Amino acid sequence: MNSSKKSLLIPGDFPPVCSGIATYFHEIWRYFSQDNHIILAPKDQNFHTFDSNSRYNVIRINIPTSNSYSAKILKGLLYSFHAIRLHLKYKFKVVHCGQVLSSGFSGWLLKKLFGVPYFIYVYGSETFRFGSNKLLMKCIKSFLINADKIIPNSNFTKEEFLAIGIPDNKFSLVTPGVDINRFSPTNKDTNLIKKYNLQNKKVLLTVARLDERKGHDKVIEAFPALLKENPNLVYLVVGKGREQQRLEVLSEELKIKDKIIFCGYVPDNDLPKYYNLCDIFILLNRQTSDDPRLSGDYEGFGIVFLEASACSKPVIAGNYGGIRDAIEDEKSGYIIDGTNILELTQVVNKLLTNSDLCTQIGQYGRKRAEKYFTWKLISSKIYEIENDCK
Repeated sequence: MNSSKKSLLIPGDFPPVCSGIATYFHEIWRYFSQDNHIILAPKDQNFHTFDSNSRYNVIRINIPTSNSYSAKILKGLLYSFHAIRLHLKYKFKVVHCGQVLSSGFSGWLLKKLFGVPYFIYVYGSETFRFGSNKLLMKCIKSFLINADKIIPNSNFTKEEFLAIGIPDNKFSLVTPGVDINRFSPTNKDTNLIKKYNLQNKKVLLTVARLDERKGHDKVIEAFPALLKENPNLVYLVVGKGREQQRLEVLSEELKIKDKIIFCGYVPDNDLPKYYNLCDIFILLNRQTSDDPRLSGDYEGFGIVFLEASACSKPVIAGNYGGIRDAIEDEKSGYIIDGTNILELTQVVNKLLTNSDLCTQIGQYGRKRAEKYFTWKLISSKIYEIENDCK
């Protein structure tokens, strides 16, 4: 692409927001020339502090934070107004749409009005969550079919959109990556060991929002059986979310409250310390069914698995979603039926009783992260797609 031409990114989520989408675009765009890459992002809390300490070329606007249908429509209109305003000034070569609906509409509109090519990034479960709304599904299909490229985060996500009739040649798969310098094997943090009373303990860890599809409940349900062979086992739960009260009640009912440690929100900069506290990282992802607000939602990829692997930790995942791009089964970790308590217990016990196996799997995961998932490599893939845009 002509270096004098500018591109526009409308990510939806961007730091200081903490989310997988925000991390994805934050890491990819930091390898780009900021003079030629403009980001249109919401005025989230503390955005002044983040922007003043970064080199990104960010333009901030007021955007509603709700995920209601009306808010999504308003987001689309506001993003489109500002995207048109900016295009009249900069004449963008390409628009990167970080979400299929709100910013996807902006890309579609700029193409219709000015012939600007656009890409749409998809993460999985969009067609499940919006499938019951015929108007939204019609919009999703139109935005995707008119896009010059669709960038899914996993093969599983790609299959979701192939199933609704999107042509295969529209897709260029680019997975998330991991910062292998920040996430790396280190000694356990003595302050955290003291804080959570982890001396002489074996530790399971989950880093995720406390949502149904993350599977915290199944780990807790398995704990009474796990404690029979591992009486010093504890479960660190990093994150906040709507499921916390239910999980706390469940641990009380199973009389294992003292074994389940809810750490709450942990700043991104401290996460490597938590990964290095654990013996096994576990996230038993499944498709959401109980919560009607998120029905059909699933793990499109799972950056946390890469972060744990980069810290040389064996990982255990549920077998639904884009996990097979994040984990090499029986090499960097284990992919199991996340709802099968017996299978979960057997795999955890297998790892906890074989330190050599834990080391072997952890080291394989680290090498795999170094070879295939550095953010510099992931960023270069996006840059190549952008350069190929005619």
